[in-house]
This record gives sequence, C-alpha cells and structure tokens, in this order.
Amino acid sequence: MNKNNLLSLHSYIRPVPLLLVFSIIFPVQLSAQVVALDRGQTIEEKRNGWLPYMFATESLGTAIGAGAFSSGGKRQPQSTLFGTAFITSNESALISGAWNNYQLGKSRFFIDSFFLVDHFTDQRFYAGPDIDPNNPRAGTNNSNPDAYVSGVSNELTFTATLKYRLPIGSIKDDPVSTYRLYQGLLESGPKGSSSWNPMTSGQTTVAAKFFYTYRDLSDFVFNETQSDPVEEQLFAKTNGLEFWLEYDNTDFPLNPTSGSRQLLKVTSDFGWGESRDSWANLEADFSKYYNLGDSDWFRQKSLAFNFWTSNTADWEVTAEGDINHQPPPNYGSSLGGYDRMRAYPSNRFNDKSAVYYSAELRLIPQTQPLRDLPVLNYFEIDWWQIVPFIEVGRVGDTYDSDLFFKDLKVDGGIGLRFMTFRAVVRLDWAVSDEGSSVWAMISQPFSRQGN
Repeated sequence: MNKNNLLSLHSYIRPVPLLLVFSIIFPVQLSAQVVALDRGQTIEEKRNGWLPYMFATESLGTAIGAGAFSSGGKRQPQSTLFGTAFITSNESALISGAWNNYQLGKSRFFIDSFFLVDHFTDQRFYAGPDIDPNNPRAGTNNSNPDAYVSGVSNELTFTATLKYRLPIGSIKDDPVSTYRLYQGLLESGPKGSSSWNPMTSGQTTVAAKFFYTYRDLSDFVFNETQSDPVEEQLFAKTNGLEFWLEYDNTDFPLNPTSGSRQLLKVTSDFGWGESRDSWANLEADFSKYYNLGDSDWFRQKSLAFNFWTSNTADWEVTAEGDINHQPPPNYGSSLGGYDRMRAYPSNRFNDKSAVYYSAELRLIPQTQPLRDLPVLNYFEIDWWQIVPFIEVGRVGDTYDSDLFFKDLKVDGGIGLRFMTFRAVVRLDWAVSDEGSSVWAMISQPFSRQGN
C-alpha cells in the first residue's frame, strides 16, 4: 500500500455508545455564538457538570471513562469548555477536549479550539488496494461494503478557528445572540426568518480554521483476503486552512423551525511541512425550515430540508490509477455517519465529489414524563422529539449532472431528540440496503457551524 494513501483511509469504530456518552456529557451550544436561557435564568449563571461512564463495543471491548463541561459565566456567557477520557479492555484509549466561542475582549472575534488523541487496536478504514481490478475502488459509490482495511491506529488532531460576526442583521449591535426559552421552546422573538436579507435579518459569520492531523496504521489486515497482519507501520500527516461563510436566517439556531441557513466552505492543504499531499475542496450547504404549528398531540411541529454538495477541485487520477490531491474523507467529499446517510458507517463512501438531500419531520409531543424522573432530572430535559427522516445521496468521480440524479443511495429512519441543558442531543436509527446503524450525537443535523 502506498504510504501517501494512508490519510485517504477512513476510520470507523462502531461508535454508538461512545457518541451517546459524548452527547450526554457535552451539551454544548455548537451552532453559533448563542446564549440560551430558561425563564428566570440569568446570563451570569455558570453551568458545570461531570459524569463517569462505561460502555462496550465489539471493536473496543469494555471501556470506562469520565467527562466534564463548564459553560456560561459573567465574563464569557457564550463560551464552553469540555473534555473526556477513557480506557478500554483491549488497550485502546482516548482523550479529547475543546474550548468554544471564546470572545476576544468586546470585539466581534471569537476563537474555537479542539484536540483529540487516541489509540485504537481495532480501527477500520474504507480504502486500500484493488483486490479485484474489475470491482470499483474501495469507498466509491458502488464499492463492496466489505472492502476495508483494519489494524492498530493512532491519531492526533488539533484545530483552531477564528470567527468574525459581521455587524449586520440581528447581530448589528451585539455579536452574541441571547434567546429566552420556556420549557425548551423559544419564548423571546426570533433573530431571523422574517425576510431573506443579511442586512436586516439573521446572523452572518466568516471564519478561518487551521487544522492538523497525524494518523498511523500498523499490523493491518485486508478484510477481503483475510491475510495475516502486515507488521509495517504506515503514517501520514495533513494540515491546512479552512475558510467558511455562514448566513443563519433561522428563528433559533439550536432548534430551527422557520427560516433558512446557507454555508459555503473552502478547505485546502497547501502541502506545507510534512503534509502527504496538497488538495482543495469546495462545499455548499443549504437548509430550509417550515413551522407547522402545534396540535392537541404535539407542542411543536416542523419540516427541515437540507441540500449539501462537495467537490475536490484539483483531484487527479494518474495513468496507473493512483489518485493525487485526494483529501482525507473527513475533509473531502464523503458520505456515511452521524450527519449524512446515517444508515451507513462513517465515511463509508468517499470520492472526488458528493451530493446529499434530506428531509425530516420534527415532532415534539405535548406529554413530557422525563423532566421529573430521578437521575434524569439532573440533565434538565425540557422536551423530547420524534423525527422520521429520509436521505438520498451519492459520491462520484466527476462533478456533472449525473451526480445529482443517477444511481443515488437511499436510506430512512427515525430519531429521538432531547433538549438538555438548553442544547439538543439526538439518537438516530437508519436502515439501507447495506444494513442499519444507530448514532447518538450533539445538535440537530444540518446545524453545526462550519461543519
């Protein structure tokens, strides 16, 4: 295997219980510079929490760990600090943390930072050599789902983001948006959705993010051939910059019910330092929301639609079939995982380009038995939500009209969402022709800023 292709491999660790733990421990407001306050709550109030946890998966064995978060406060009411660490019975381990939405003085500039260090003894990557040249390349749209490589892997990732909130629209006078809630639903007036005009409505943000990832793989096995482990260690690095522009014209970014959101993003590795390759990827993300009101059965009903597309501009296939200027799947055109094509493993599909369509019906029942139950009342659950959804998408080796309409993958499912500590966490189950997956994660789909 070419060492330069390591970061094009995709990691998949069957992360259902782990992500559920993250969702409970880290109810952070990831969408924007937002402060969501319950009726009677003050902006100076600081919120802290921690939780020990245990889970078990096929690839990790039994794991024990702990996580904690701290948010709010008089000086930085919109910022959040969180972290977690765990060890497992198969000698895997992880430590991760972030500090989000730190405001520089009284300016319109905000900083996010994130780090992740892990060691996994059974890591899966959807890539590798062509075992049968007559079959599609691993990870492509019609590839064999059993075409993957697994082995021992280490990763180090660090990102730092500088964001600027433009002095227009609803944040003309204050870059921090404050929302007043009652039992998890918006009580104060919306900051957007009244009209599509960035000068008078909604919130506009521009940002630049530096990223760095190191990844290695050793003692790896090709699943299709069931070969003996290869005792070679491969490693690669990627680093670069991501630039994005977001116009959020929704009523409430953490749980939108009306308005729209647009995001344009350019991500590039310039080949600096020990980077494995240079590449540039372009993305566009559009969401639209419709409020369907309430009823005898539901406190709130809404429709959510999303369209996303991605293309690696300098992607090049050589005469020998090697790929130059290929971004790692987490940075390029990929589908599968907790946000897009949720029935498939994370980054199950990856190629030069991708397209994705989705629709969700979000229903919050009138009945709410969770708020006063022992143990659960610690998490301040304001509401729960039932969400049937459908998704359509594909990846391709060219960016043309066929990408948008032909040979599309389809999945569907149902989700459970919860408003806890004034943030949304979710548990989604989806099924496709390749099987089913369950994902738990922070925030509504289509809502993470810069992602």
